[in-house]
Amino acid sequence: MPSATLKREIHILLKLYPVFRRYLKDRKRAKENDEWDYEIQRNGELAVKAFMDLGPTFIKLGQVLSARPDLMPKEYLAAFRKLQDQVDPDPFPLVKQIIERNLGKIDQVFDEFDENAISGASLGQVYRATYKGRLVVVKVNRFNIEDRLKSDLIAIRRLLKHAKGRIENFLYLSIENVIMDFNKRIFDEIDYRKEVSNMNLIRSNLHEDDRVIIPQVIEGLSSKEVLVMEYISGTKIDNVQILKEKNIDTKELALRVDTVFMRMLLKDTIFHADPHPGNISVADDGSIILYDFGMVGFINDDLRFKLLLLYDGLLNKDSDEIIDALLSLGALSPAANRGIVKRGIDMAIANFYGRTPEDLEIRELLDVANDVIFQFPFRLPRALVLYMRMSSLLEGVCQQLDPDFKFIRVLQKLLYDEGLIQTLYKKRLTNFLDDTLISLEKAVQLVPLLKRKLEYEEEPIKRKDYKIPASIFLGFLLLSFFQMEKIHPITSSILIAIDAILFIYIIIKK
Repeated sequence: MPSATLKREIHILLKLYPVFRRYLKDRKRAKENDEWDYEIQRNGELAVKAFMDLGPTFIKLGQVLSARPDLMPKEYLAAFRKLQDQVDPDPFPLVKQIIERNLGKIDQVFDEFDENAISGASLGQVYRATYKGRLVVVKVNRFNIEDRLKSDLIAIRRLLKHAKGRIENFLYLSIENVIMDFNKRIFDEIDYRKEVSNMNLIRSNLHEDDRVIIPQVIEGLSSKEVLVMEYISGTKIDNVQILKEKNIDTKELALRVDTVFMRMLLKDTIFHADPHPGNISVADDGSIILYDFGMVGFINDDLRFKLLLLYDGLLNKDSDEIIDALLSLGALSPAANRGIVKRGIDMAIANFYGRTPEDLEIRELLDVANDVIFQFPFRLPRALVLYMRMSSLLEGVCQQLDPDFKFIRVLQKLLYDEGLIQTLYKKRLTNFLDDTLISLEKAVQLVPLLKRKLEYEEEPIKRKDYKIPASIFLGFLLLSFFQMEKIHPITSSILIAIDAILFIYIIIKK
């Protein structure tokens, strides 16, 4: 009799093999034709159904793939974006085992406990209860979820290994990287201790905004498998009619929701990466309530600068700047043919048909980006994937609240209001000057070699007497002023660079 693990592996193989064969054919056909293909769309929908049938691991993996335009044709992306993380909860006796293993007997810990789940997702389910007279929600892992994830991931890696040599090497490495990253991240989502840490950090970053609520965790009642939080009633963000009946200005709410999420990305070290309607509610006073901090992104100033460069390139329709940003992000190989990539980006930008990017929807911009990314050997870093997913979900939420909402225009205003565009241009100028000075230092190192070469020329060189140019004297004078804080350091750097170039020129001419 085959083991349960082997049976599961055979089941996965039988489900995925036809999906993968269709995918390879569709991928090749999509690269040859930019038009929407309804047969590819149908195959994408069949792939989603197979992922749903295979359960939690594949539902979460499908969500990851929905933001991977480097791997998936646009028709598959559209199908996978509809993949809902809504699954019937486990039978309560199984859930009860997990709760009591972590917290103790339910009737001894809680005053009341409603055995009917509020919601069920692929990795867990949520219940309502009363603890010491206080309403709480109890988030519980699915039964044996960690072992199920491990078993499925082993099967996926084995199947991928069998595909090696049968598919192009770049595609194999890209899929392998996605699976490796998924393997590292998925176990964070079922460890509620890490979610608590994410919640506390984001709450601290948003503490100045008194119209954002993040539920408090009940101390001493949370563990790796169970998370107990205060219950805060609210209206789901997509129940627009009910929000209007409560006299909440949905246009103003759209602007606030967008600002909250984008400020996390643009100002903080961590951002909530999963702003779908199930994770956002609105209190009766209009305050925004945030839930589910399992999927987050981490960002530093350097990565933020690179994302701003990419945004600036899109906004200015500057294909060279877009390529530079993608190279700096590690999304594009330095070995890629820049001319071909540039032509692809220019053709995609031409699809704007005269409209300015700030008047486009983020979905349109992402579709343009997706078309380009799919055609070339891109390897998207996780932070960029999370940003693309987050911005797409966020735009959908905001446009439900306000059909006239323009994500790009609001983002542009936010960038200026926060001083980030100014910072971007200052940093670009600083980087340019740094690169220039490094080049000058290397050039100066060549001067003795050049001078020696001239001295050994067969024909004597007629030398002229050169006076020290006034510009060199002026440069040193300005340098002294700079030390006295009389001029701006950037101005000083430019003048000194000019002087250095003239100095090298004179040495060589001598």
